[in-house]
Amino acid sequence: MRRWIVGLVLALMPWQVWAAGYGIYEWSARGNALGGAMVARDADPSAVAYNPAAITDLPGDQFQLGFTAVAPSATMDVHQEGLESMDFADHVWPLPTMYYTRQLSDNYWFGMGMFSRVGLGTDYDDPDTWAGRYSCSYAAIKSVSFTPNLAMKFSDAFSLAVGVDMTYLDFGYHMTSDVLRAYNPATNTGDIKQEISADGWGYGMSLAARYRPYDWLAFGILWRSEIQLTVDGEAEFSQKGVVPLSMTPLKDSIDVSGTEPVPESVTMGVMVKPMDRLSLEFDAVWTNWSAYKELVIEYDEILGDVSAPKHWSNTWRFEFGAEYALTDTVALRAGYVYDQSPVNDDYEDFAVPCTDRQIVTLGAGWRINEAWTADVSYGYLWMKDRDYEPRTPREGIVELTREDAHAHMGGLSLTYRF
Repeated sequence: MRRWIVGLVLALMPWQVWAAGYGIYEWSARGNALGGAMVARDADPSAVAYNPAAITDLPGDQFQLGFTAVAPSATMDVHQEGLESMDFADHVWPLPTMYYTRQLSDNYWFGMGMFSRVGLGTDYDDPDTWAGRYSCSYAAIKSVSFTPNLAMKFSDAFSLAVGVDMTYLDFGYHMTSDVLRAYNPATNTGDIKQEISADGWGYGMSLAARYRPYDWLAFGILWRSEIQLTVDGEAEFSQKGVVPLSMTPLKDSIDVSGTEPVPESVTMGVMVKPMDRLSLEFDAVWTNWSAYKELVIEYDEILGDVSAPKHWSNTWRFEFGAEYALTDTVALRAGYVYDQSPVNDDYEDFAVPCTDRQIVTLGAGWRINEAWTADVSYGYLWMKDRDYEPRTPREGIVELTREDAHAHMGGLSLTYRF
């Protein structure tokens, strides 16, 4: 059983690039097409992620399986003479999702979701010559959250839900140290690369409510607690340049541990139907990113602890979505997102190279028959350019501009009703 669970976790392991911080919100094709504005509107099984209180809309048993594919691109234009600019490595990052809902009685529903609240994928095209390798040449947060929920229907208008969040996280981080303390990105003399790989579990909870006083008006709210994820693993060392024998690592690898917060968040929204076939929703998401004060890596044996200050700021994410029922079986959707970046300019690094981002989305849904529904989505994400000011050589932040940062996102979900 343990081997089966670990295999399922790895199969569902999502990645994300250029989230606001390292938050993820791509939880279904329908939700993607609506810009994530789903906390108050009529539910499908992905409501387990967006607002579990809304699953009281769903009769019988329902199952949904889907994914979002993210293809990012950006250029780090290095201004220092003699250093090459660097593109992000070409990748398509998958974000799989899975949901199940069951009506237990006239007043109680059960919902289970497997999706991700956090994730990050930053990978530079040539990490050994990348000018910012002393800060970061590769950063990956892969996670999957298991979220059982119990929803309670108190009236036709009002529902509540309570849930548990069990999150598994795989943390990877690559950077280079210079044992000669020169930290000159133009040469690899003295370079020793460090590759950290660690994983662990964390636990939290959620509370949600939806109030729909009229067919044309609904309100929703979702609170998720902070989760402190403790990860354990190892750091592997490899020599990249000419290093004096007395300064080579004593071991090829040593044990490491650390903590990574999944921040507390609150999502609030209102849905209105100005006409029978058209629904509009506006949501606001507040995230307590100030919980991420520093990245601390604890090394066993002689290296001790290493910390990097972050001091991120709390942020707002604003989501708007419109859904139009073209026919009884076909729905058209569009959305817009404005997502603030939490990164503090004084502590910016190359692991999370983000600024405020915007997303425009389109999509459609087709109810094939009484049992099956298919949803598709497309989103285009872009961020304004970001200038990096150089800091101390050991920090590895060189003068450059991150340019033309954008991503294409395609989603597909299939829903089956028992």
